[in-house]
Amino acid sequence: MDNEKHEFHISLEKDLFDKLESIKTYHGIKNITEIIRFLITKEDREIKKAE
Repeated sequence: MDNEKHEFHISLEKDLFDKLESIKTYHGIKNITEIIRFLITKEDREIKKAE
């Protein structure tokens, strides 16, 4: 596995940020970075199932 890292910074409207906070609370995720990792992994699994 390639451990190369990339950074990105984004601005979100309050409603999207609030949705991320809801996801964080629901799944017991510690921070926004972990939410992004979780959502990317979840979506990637769905894509691979569909292929």
